[in-house]
Amino acid sequence: MKKVSVLLVFLLGFVVFPVTVFAASSPSVSYQTNVQSQGWQSWKTNAQTSGTTGKGKRLEAIKIKITNEKYKGSIEYKTSIQKQGWEKSFRKNGALSGTSGKGQRLEAIQIKITGEIAKYYDVYYRVNAQQFGWMGWAKNGQSSGTSGFGFQLEAIQIKLVKKGGKAPGTTNNGFRDGRKKYVDKRGIGLIKGSKQKIYHLPGSQYYKKTTSPIRMFKTEVEAYKAGFRPAK
Repeated sequence: MKKVSVLLVFLLGFVVFPVTVFAASSPSVSYQTNVQSQGWQSWKTNAQTSGTTGKGKRLEAIKIKITNEKYKGSIEYKTSIQKQGWEKSFRKNGALSGTSGKGQRLEAIQIKITGEIAKYYDVYYRVNAQQFGWMGWAKNGQSSGTSGFGFQLEAIQIKLVKKGGKAPGTTNNGFRDGRKKYVDKRGIGLIKGSKQKIYHLPGSQYYKKTTSPIRMFKTEVEAYKAGFRPAK
C-alpha cells in the first residue's frame, strides 16, 4: 500500500510540474501609477484598475512592464503631460513616464509592444478621464484620453490579448481631440448644445433627437468653455 501511494505522488508531481511551468511562462502586463496626494500605488495586472475613480485625483506618472515573459520584446509608452504635451520619446520596461513631484496631470497615453511578442499579442488599454469617465479601449500605440480640454486622467486599465483576439470591451470613444472641428461646407458649427447644457456631436446617440439646440459650436473645447458638458 505504501509503494502504491509513493508511486501516485510521483506520477502526480510529474504531470503537474510541466503545466505549472507553462502557465508561469505566459506573458502578462503590470503597471503602477503615481496618484495626486497618494503617491505610487501598488502594481496592478491584466485590466485591474490603477488610479482612483470618483475622487477627482489626477494621475501624474506611470510605469509599465511585461512579466513572466515568454517572448522577446518590450512594452513602450509615452504620455501627454500638462503644459508639456506629448513626451518626445517612448519610455519602456518599467521606466517612469510623466513627472514626479511637480503636480502635473497626465492627459493622454499611447502604449505599444515591440519585438517578437508583438507577433503574438496586442496590448489594449483604456483610461478614466475627467468629465468623460471610462473611455473606449485603444490598442497598439493609439492615443487614449483627451487633448485640448485640460482634463486629467484619473485611472487606467491595461491588458494583453492574443493577436487578433476580441477587445476587452467597446473601442468607441477611446480618444477625444477637443480642438477637432465639426463644421459644414460653409464653416458653420455642427455641435448641438441643448437646453440641459449638454452638447452632442454629429453621429452621436442623441444628436438627431436634439431638434431645438440653443447653441451651435465648432469644437468641443468651444462648447465646454461655454458651460456645456459632454453627452455620456
